[in-house]
Amino acid sequence: MGEEMILSAGVARVDITPPLGFRMQGIVRRTEGATGVESPLSATVLVLADAETKVVIFDCDLLGFDLPLAAEIQATVAERLGTEPHCIALGCTHTHNGPCTIRHVLGGPHDIGCPAEQRAAQEAYVVHLLAQLSDTAALADRRRQPARCAAGRGEVQAAVNREEKNDDGKILVGRNPEGTVDHSVDVLRVDDLQGQSIAVLVGYAAHPVVMGMNTYLFSPDYPGTVRRIVEDVTGATCLFLTGAAGNQATWSFLQGDWGEKERMGGLVGCEAARVFFAIETRPHEVVREVEASLSGLALYHKEFVDGPSHRRLQAVTATVTVPLQPLPSLMEAKNILQEASALVQTLQSAAAPMTKVYPAQLVERWAKGVLEKVASGIERESLSFDIVGFRLDDFALMGMPGEPFVEIGLAVKAHSKALHTMFAGYCNGSLAYWPTAETVAQGGMAVSSSLQTYNIAAPPVAETADIIVGAFDGVLRQLDF
Repeated sequence: MGEEMILSAGVARVDITPPLGFRMQGIVRRTEGATGVESPLSATVLVLADAETKVVIFDCDLLGFDLPLAAEIQATVAERLGTEPHCIALGCTHTHNGPCTIRHVLGGPHDIGCPAEQRAAQEAYVVHLLAQLSDTAALADRRRQPARCAAGRGEVQAAVNREEKNDDGKILVGRNPEGTVDHSVDVLRVDDLQGQSIAVLVGYAAHPVVMGMNTYLFSPDYPGTVRRIVEDVTGATCLFLTGAAGNQATWSFLQGDWGEKERMGGLVGCEAARVFFAIETRPHEVVREVEASLSGLALYHKEFVDGPSHRRLQAVTATVTVPLQPLPSLMEAKNILQEASALVQTLQSAAAPMTKVYPAQLVERWAKGVLEKVASGIERESLSFDIVGFRLDDFALMGMPGEPFVEIGLAVKAHSKALHTMFAGYCNGSLAYWPTAETVAQGGMAVSSSLQTYNIAAPPVAETADIIVGAFDGVLRQLDF
């Protein structure tokens, strides 16, 4: 087997749990810092390479990264490992029980309500984290050994659509059993040439927010349970990628009972382990032989054959631009700010708790920004970001930043000609929800309060999902899928 035909794989993990007292990100009313650790937070890196291409896949127990930070990490790792930034999938589980790593929004460093000393500590953590991720990727790269990969898919009903319509017609974050959902458990098994496990990549589309607004312990949420179960059963180092989960929750959502986190993760983890054992990475033929004992026997066994470790490893990227809806008129913008400021003043005068003041301050901050843009003559804006697509033989991994609705992931999978397609949201940055036209029309958190938490001037247009899926179609064509 020539060197140019050999696929190699290496994996490594590092503990990225910050000191206690750090504010956690993702639930804006939870302003106090973490008081303990339910389970350590980790970053796991898988490197897949041949003579021409080197792909690096991260699984980080974090809410996400702002786009500049994600780009800095990609550039740093790419230079160190001798690859290209677009060959790096910087996945985050999106746990809401992790530290602030999306700066300027969602309680991150430099966001409003963050004391100066904690801001400095968070920035120091981010600097240290970048070094940890680079070092861990380099370690995984040094550990590479000849490998083969194969993929499979299972199904488990742990996820539920979370856009629930209330009796008054308003959309709540809850349970919508009739809504669109993706129950697929996607698995990529990575073995050495003798079939011994190296790593396993698991994907599932459900928000890692089993634990709720009143939990103050660092935790990877249910993805940590998935990894633990898969590793205990298979012996492979497990990475978890959260799929298109913008409108997806687990059936247990925002709980106070840590056993619910185990239950949801257990469902996904056990199915992933089952799929893992159904996958054979070694090329083989099934041979039938007839023998006789007291009874006649038809015996079947695998006869392994030589063959290339892989046929094709490729990485492709594309830039997507999603228009936002028009900004309000100058008079409307002034009225929005006036109402927001009045609410903040009322709450502060009444000595209201920060759980109420801070969300109101976020709205005020957002309203000020909108007014400044309108006053400067800006009528509408757009958001741009990069998507990635990796091909390994008949397996495809498609990734994008932000919080895509499940319909996007399902459409990309449906359009792909790959035998197995895994979709990862929360990959290479976080900047917005990406809703369907239905949600844009009916409203809901993804096109209302998320504007304030992500500090986006206006909601995305109704065509958002179609624009993103169309861009992925182009990536799939480049991959010959």
